Parts: sequence; structure tokens; C-alpha cells
Amino acid sequence: MAEQADFYSELGVARDASEDDIRRAYRKLARQHHPDVNPGKPEAEEKFKQVAAAYEVLSNKEKRALYDEFGSEGLRGGFDAEQARAYKRYQEGRAAAGSGQEVPFDFDLGDLFGRARTSGGRGGRARDFALAGEDIRAMVELDFKTALEGQEVELKLPVEGPCETCEGSGEQPGSTPQTCPECHGQGRVQVVRGPMSLMGTCPRCGGDGKVHEACTTCHGGGVVSTTREVHVRLPPGVDDGSELRVRGKGGPGYHGGPDGDLLLLTRVKPHPYFRRDKLDLYLTLPVTLSEAYSGTSLAVPTPTGPVQMKVPPHSQQGARMRLKGKGVKRGQEQGDLYVELEVKLPEQPDEALAKALEASDALYHQPLREGISL
Repeated sequence: MAEQADFYSELGVARDASEDDIRRAYRKLARQHHPDVNPGKPEAEEKFKQVAAAYEVLSNKEKRALYDEFGSEGLRGGFDAEQARAYKRYQEGRAAAGSGQEVPFDFDLGDLFGRARTSGGRGGRARDFALAGEDIRAMVELDFKTALEGQEVELKLPVEGPCETCEGSGEQPGSTPQTCPECHGQGRVQVVRGPMSLMGTCPRCGGDGKVHEACTTCHGGGVVSTTREVHVRLPPGVDDGSELRVRGKGGPGYHGGPDGDLLLLTRVKPHPYFRRDKLDLYLTLPVTLSEAYSGTSLAVPTPTGPVQMKVPPHSQQGARMRLKGKGVKRGQEQGDLYVELEVKLPEQPDEALAKALEASDALYHQPLREGISL
């Protein structure tokens, strides 16, 4: 029996690839080699068939497990895995006994293509290759305060949308259906040649056996370039570099497939005074010599408005105060606000102040730099 194609190689993924990796690889290749995107290119149609067959298996956990264990033989209708394992053990036992006789598996591969059919516009033409829309990446820039509070943003995204002329069918309105030249009206074609015959639904006519003249606007693709307006509510607390997935707001589906997702990356402009670390905020707050020495009560700005904060007497430069629950709020989580004091000297020289500060040196109990060495 001829060796079958390696489904993992068809999609360009490793054998331990995740479901997301397999789905992304399929979307990229299916879009690239789709027959309607490559009219008149039989090599693209052949590649599309191979990619679709590989994805049909690898996207299904049960089929993938059988394929990993038994190869293509495990995908035939009515395949009994337990009997196959028992037979394999029997063969191995005979080989170990030195019989030298090998009885190969002999299975009919059947049809690997599924039946996810969707009506394709004018005439109710059926399609077997509905594709999900592409995920679209976009970036939105926010100022610091808006990122904390959340905001609804409006985006205009360049996407491909359904052709208005043919309503997305790809068929010229009013055209008369003709016998499909690919399958000669049978609706099915051979997708794997060799000793094992593998039949699949005709990609040209979608199984109907008839085709229409291609739409003159979209050239049979069913889609045209357009702009999609999307309104997205950014939740409070988004951070710089956050990626939000908005379901169904990406590229439109192909031939009845679901719309893709919008992956929105946020860029937050730095604030001149506040810094952020996850859900906590940090603020450097200037205070006078008098306020630091005698203590005071100051109004501190927070995301929910100013609050009063007590500065204890004899506060040192860099002293940190914590305002619990006054940081970033994201969902049910709430960060804190840390206020660091920056004791500022007067900008104008003053002889009386200089003498008072000099006199204050006598109040220190020991030299400040005693014991500092390398």
C-alpha cells in the first residue's frame, strides 16, 4: 500500500502541536490555497484538498489519537482500535517466533472530508469549504487616566466583506448554471490517487455538479475589500501591552463560516506623576521642610477623587504612605496607592533659614555618616 501523506507536515506543525497551533496553521493555509482565491490553478486546489483533509483529522481529538497510533488506517469507517491492537500484538508475537510472515493492514480510507455544508447564496448552491474569518490585530492608544477608568472606542478596520453584487455567493446574478467541468456533474472527485482511492466533495461546485458564471465584481471570491466600524468597550484597568480578544469582530467568515476575532492591543501613555505596577499606583509627592518636620494633612489625587492623607511629624525624605484600595480597580480586584514623600528645599536662599538649619545640627544624637565605608 502506498504511504499516505503526513497530516502534520501538510499543516506545517509539530506532532505535539496544540489545538490553537493547528487551527491557526489551517486558517492560514486554507485561505492561501482556497480555490476561489486561486481560480484556474489546479495545484492550489490540490493543496487545499490536502490541507482540508489534514485539518479534518487533527482538529478532532478522537481522530487525531487514532491517527497518531495507527496512521491513516485508523480513520476508516468501522475501524476497531482494540481489535487492531490485538492483531498487532499477534503479528509481533509471530515475528518474535521467527515466522518471518507479515500480514499488512488493508483498509479502505473512506472519505476524510466532513459534511459542514452551508448554503452559498443565489440558487442555494451548497459549499463544503466554509472558512472562519481571519483574526484581526489592531492597536489603540489611551492616556493614563482613561486606561484606569475604561472607555468605549470606535475603530475602523480594513477587512474583506461580502460582495454586494452577488450577496457573497461569488456567482454572477442571472447566470445559467452549467455542468461542473471539474467533476463532470458528479459532485465528487478523487482527491488521493494511487492504490487507495479517496473521494471528496468537488471544491469547484460544492457537490451540486453545476457551476455559475463568476461574479464580475468579486471575480468569484464572494468578498471585496471594505471598512468595518467596530465599537469596543475597554474595561477599567487595562494596562500598557494588554491584549483584549473581542469575539466575532474580526474578518467576516468565508462562504458562511463564522467571523474572526479582533485582537486589540492597548498602549497607555505614561503619566507625568503616577507610575503603575500591575494594580498598584505610585506617586512621588513634594512636601515642605515644615510639613515633613511638623506633620500635616494633605489632599492626594486618586483614581476616584482626592482623599486626605496624614503626614506624620518628623517624616523623612522617601517615606512611603499606603492608601489601601486607592490603586487600579480591575474587575473584583483592587490595588493600592503608595505615596512617597519628597522633601523639597526652598528655591530662594534665605540667611535666617540657613542659620536655623545650621543650629539644628546640634539636635542629631550622633554623626549621620558615622560608620559608612566601602
